[in-house]
Amino acid sequence: MEGIMFNSKNTVIINATNIGYKYHGIGVYSLNILKELTRLSTDLNFIVYLNKSCEPYIKEINFPDNFMVKWVSSIISPDKNFKGHILRLMYSNYLSVKYWKYLLFNTSQCEINFFRKNQVVTIHDVIPLLFKEYHRKLYPYFKIILTYGLKYAKYVLTPSEHSKDLLQQIYNLPDERIKFIHNGASTIGMNKKVTDNNPEGKFILYIGRITKMKNIKNLLKAYSLIGDKIDHKLVIVGDNETTLQMEMKFARLSSEIKKRVIFKQDIDEESKCALMKNASLLVFASLYEGFGLPPLEAMACGCPVIVSDNSSLPEVCGEAAYYVNPHNPSDISEGIITVLNNKTLRNELINNGLERAKQFSWTNSAKEHLNVLEHLIKHSSLPLEKKLNNFLPILKDKIGTRSLEAINS
Repeated sequence: MEGIMFNSKNTVIINATNIGYKYHGIGVYSLNILKELTRLSTDLNFIVYLNKSCEPYIKEINFPDNFMVKWVSSIISPDKNFKGHILRLMYSNYLSVKYWKYLLFNTSQCEINFFRKNQVVTIHDVIPLLFKEYHRKLYPYFKIILTYGLKYAKYVLTPSEHSKDLLQQIYNLPDERIKFIHNGASTIGMNKKVTDNNPEGKFILYIGRITKMKNIKNLLKAYSLIGDKIDHKLVIVGDNETTLQMEMKFARLSSEIKKRVIFKQDIDEESKCALMKNASLLVFASLYEGFGLPPLEAMACGCPVIVSDNSSLPEVCGEAAYYVNPHNPSDISEGIITVLNNKTLRNELINNGLERAKQFSWTNSAKEHLNVLEHLIKHSSLPLEKKLNNFLPILKDKIGTRSLEAINS
């Protein structure tokens, strides 16, 4: 492939260096879009940049002749945390100079090109602006650097209508330069393939990163409140056991409750679906989400879900989830008890969840991405997107007490 020469007029540079060895979040999105693009028919060519830490996942992809893969050092992997983010940003802007005639597609906001018009960028969320206290390092990036990059970017993608509305308000993006395309659920179709073997016994499940934004402390507090009422363990699947231990300390769990909290790390897709299939329910009481993949993936595996009543989660989960106030551990614990004990409600959530998950496909998502890239290559711009039904009332309600005035101060 290295010897192939692609014409800049019909070639897109895909910067997917945000896929790391730790498989979650933005990397899940980038990898699934890349997989599906290789299966779609198009007259476009693609030059894809990846870092070496994600090589195990890329081996599964059969790249057709219109794809050229280029590998870069794993030092710019998201596994390197903030250092990796900075180096990835610098490398992305190197690519913008190297391929100044080409359309660039940056699959995350952390790789935006400075002062470059001919780029498409996916903005997954603006959480560092809404929760500055948890993102001191990233806040200036979203406040200053991203503002300049989005001022020039030709087109912006985002995974939810909620995020689109918020981006337009914060960065003053017009309708003709932004589109929301929902993510898919990678666990769709796996429900019948995975084993029913369940060595954990009865358990409640959380899957996601172990950060303050994911509200692990309140989940632990909620579990502690009902520990004497249920015989379920709490299984937490995440990326950092040290941080979990700190959250357990902050939650002031008793020694008995601590023994019932099980941590798992670096599981594959089948293992993840097996956990979701066997769990009594999944709790995802996040403080804020730009989309929220774990609840959708759990639905696809037939697992009832409890989620926060904020941000994009009502848009994604619809009537297929039980909603709680993430700031109130008692409300979370009451939700857990309700879903565990109400058989009719559980069956409704399971059935509605399976149907809801069918509406979110990575194949369809990739098709919409491809349509954007093809249209920009051929016509330089896109027709104005029709406004769909608003899932949530007014923007102020969506972000709770975090007002736009505070963001812009």
